[in-house]
Amino acid sequence: MPARRQLSFDDLGTPLAEATLVVVDLETTGTDPAADAITEIGAVKVRGGEVLGEFRTFVDPQRPIPAYIASLTGITEATVAGAPTIDVVLPMFLDFAAGAALVAHNARFDVGFLRAQAAACELTWPGPAVIDTLALARRVFGRDEVRDHRLSTLARHVEAAITPDHRALSDARATVDVLHALIARLGPAGASTLEDLASAHRRASPVQLRKKHLAETVPSVPGVYQFLDAQGAVLYVGTSRNLRSRVRTYFTAAERRRKVLDMLPRAESVRVIECATATEAAVRELRLIAREKPPSNRHGLHPETAHWLRLGPGSQGLRAARLAKGEDDGSAQIGPLTSRHDAEPLRGLLTEAVMGPAARFDAARSSALSGGHRDRVRKAMTEDPDEVLAHVAARLRARTEAGRYEEAEGLRRLAATYLTAARRASRLRALAAVPLLITARPSTEAVIGGRGWELLAVRHGRFSGTTLVAAGKDPVPFARSLAMTGLGEAELAAPLCQGYHQEAEILLAWLEGDGVRTVLVEGSWRVPARARFEEDALARRFAATATPSRA
Repeated sequence: MPARRQLSFDDLGTPLAEATLVVVDLETTGTDPAADAITEIGAVKVRGGEVLGEFRTFVDPQRPIPAYIASLTGITEATVAGAPTIDVVLPMFLDFAAGAALVAHNARFDVGFLRAQAAACELTWPGPAVIDTLALARRVFGRDEVRDHRLSTLARHVEAAITPDHRALSDARATVDVLHALIARLGPAGASTLEDLASAHRRASPVQLRKKHLAETVPSVPGVYQFLDAQGAVLYVGTSRNLRSRVRTYFTAAERRRKVLDMLPRAESVRVIECATATEAAVRELRLIAREKPPSNRHGLHPETAHWLRLGPGSQGLRAARLAKGEDDGSAQIGPLTSRHDAEPLRGLLTEAVMGPAARFDAARSSALSGGHRDRVRKAMTEDPDEVLAHVAARLRARTEAGRYEEAEGLRRLAATYLTAARRASRLRALAAVPLLITARPSTEAVIGGRGWELLAVRHGRFSGTTLVAAGKDPVPFARSLAMTGLGEAELAAPLCQGYHQEAEILLAWLEGDGVRTVLVEGSWRVPARARFEEDALARRFAATATPSRA
């Protein structure tokens, strides 16, 4: 998996015309999510003003329905008799709403009940974006327009096609019309994305309003942006496919990150670097952060800092290392590790898996390994984890059968750390060994004449160049031109991409995407097999240790 890094391309904002919204309304036995239950769910899925589907079901609350609630909604105990219970209904609703933002009138009530019921059913709450039409209406419709902001009042005001009647689907349908009226009013005010809409009821801070002019000259192109102080020092670096759209969000109420809000008072200008592709922008962002070390960026400040578990040459054993070295002498390393504290537990795991439980204590006194054991450890680090997984699976089985579940979970996490470190190293090792690799894949960027190809050049795991080629054109001449660029990157190459592994993992994610084709290559390149070092391999090994049940 790519190394963790600051979010940039994932937080651009979803245009409202492309956003899927599920407008939901609930009927319940009361107002307390902890004590009351849902009796009906109604929902309408919409996108771009078009209704995509509807969801409606009664729910057996498995408790009495108060008389006043029955009188208000018309839902009696007889109505819900035979209806499915919430543990059946809620997974169906979550599937219906998957990937969508939730919209409700007084969303705190409806979403509060859904979250509480998900917890009671031991279901993971997906954490969707939530839009509250009540909060938006209070901002959009003043008391000079409407006497209150109840759903029934708003539905009449916007001339909704459906009159709300305290039944879930009818109220959800009416809320759809209210929502569309709100969007029509907020759009001219700048609410063009889902994120804008979700935060439109809040107000930007005085500093954000005062600094808003900094976004005015930013172009609508992909690239990297830098916030600068009065002396020209870099305060913060980020990336976007649309620089203008992204930078504008820093001056809206949608921006609530403390590090950004603390940075904005010092910001005096925004500098941009236009890039051909999102991949180029992501790499340039990492390099700028490493070089400038902006105070408001946290991840990526020190790419040269890494932690490895290294098997030394000759009779040397396993030890923690801060620098990846060449492996031509028979040494090997796995990593980078998430924490330096992972090295010693991993050392014990590998040593015990190969040499037996007693070796774990011997390893604490001496790092030496005999030839045979050393070869097996190196194989487990670079080629095949089977011996380690067999050892872990047997220990997991013994612990779970003895009821020692916390110990078993700790062992499983350690095995996962080993697999992740070995998988990362195998991918970095393979890419670092290639002097030049130029590949192409269908472009997600706009190309003259429509869609085309994005070409990427990599030298020893370092970004060397990129270009876009229109559909129908031969990419080979463009690839040859790319081969003449970035020659200096080869001079910065290091074993296992030491010092630039975050950049290499961005490139690896690109190379493992759909539709990638190799155009030019010096040396040999093969996408490393990942399945051997995935957690599924441990799951299969553990399953194989189960004792067949007796007839």
